[in-house]
Amino acid sequence: MKSTQQRGCPQAGSLVHQLLLAVLLVTSMSTATAAGLGDYWTLDEYYNRHAEQRLWLNELEEAVRGNAVPLVRGVQKRPVKIAQVYPGVQASSYWSDSEQAMVGRLEELGIEYQLETRSTSPNTQLEAQIRQIRELLDWEPDYLIYTLDSPRQKLLVERLMQNTDTRLILQNITTPLKAWEQRQPFMYVGFDHMDGGRLLAEHFARRLPDASYGVLFRSKGLVSQMRGAGFVNAVPAAHRLLSGYYSDSSLDGGRDAALRMLAEHPDLDYIYACSTDVALGALGALQQLERNDVLVNGWGGGPEEIQRLRSGELPVVLMRLSDEAGIAIAEGIGRDLLGLPVPKVFSGRFVVLDDKMTADDIRRYELEAHRYSGRADAQ
Repeated sequence: MKSTQQRGCPQAGSLVHQLLLAVLLVTSMSTATAAGLGDYWTLDEYYNRHAEQRLWLNELEEAVRGNAVPLVRGVQKRPVKIAQVYPGVQASSYWSDSEQAMVGRLEELGIEYQLETRSTSPNTQLEAQIRQIRELLDWEPDYLIYTLDSPRQKLLVERLMQNTDTRLILQNITTPLKAWEQRQPFMYVGFDHMDGGRLLAEHFARRLPDASYGVLFRSKGLVSQMRGAGFVNAVPAAHRLLSGYYSDSSLDGGRDAALRMLAEHPDLDYIYACSTDVALGALGALQQLERNDVLVNGWGGGPEEIQRLRSGELPVVLMRLSDEAGIAIAEGIGRDLLGLPVPKVFSGRFVVLDDKMTADDIRRYELEAHRYSGRADAQ
């Protein structure tokens, strides 16, 4: 067995200068994405190229869904340092839930750790993220948890992989980048955005045999691209796409985009919303217009969305079993400490909740999704 060795970044200052230069090189943020869909491996494609990953994934999935098995004493020589920078300033509870799940699982595994967390708004505060990463790299973490959505974040991640030995965990993305084939991050962890879109498309297809709809995206980036493509490619031909609007990933942005969409196309049957904040913003627009004839979905299944499902405002919610992401990170660190192979990708499970389900069924899925982050609510 091996323990994680002290890792550092002796040239953190020069690294940040490179990161800032990379940011300045990207001048068309308003229209670019982190890459085209063809630039990423789907999970099936990746496993066809790396068959050994399936066995490692099966072992991690079994660990994530089961109870924690504490590490053998003496494996660690010192606490591991974990740093994370994530877009947690939003209505969605995904990021805070994931952190609670990771911490809870680390403690159950008996892993000694130190954690430093920084949070920003989604996809709009990259300069702040760079400053936060610089500060955290000076702390010399063993693991850095970040995300990938925009082209500037892609450049930042590439510099991180080239200039530091800190193990990089990319959260909220489960599709490895082809260009990084020779040097991938330590892990990709999250929920398959395209698969989530497909599940919602199947629901709307069953619910509405014939319909007109609009797509309400988050800000421009990989997440919007994947969630949008996953949905649009899976709805039947009888569902006609009349409009698509990007927002700034906020409640207000979602509301404003929905108002513009409904002004152009007042006859929409439903709006496919690509995130929690956008969905709640769309509901605000419908309330402002005093309309209850347009359906909107939830995307994520956090407490606010479940409340709106119970009240009848959201007829369908795509729920991530969200704690699985944080549990997978903790289990991945545990496997790393033990010298065991860690799968490159972990993708958690979804469940579709709708207004035909009983309150008991919804509650059962809530408890399963929030095994660690919902403990206070269960008491």
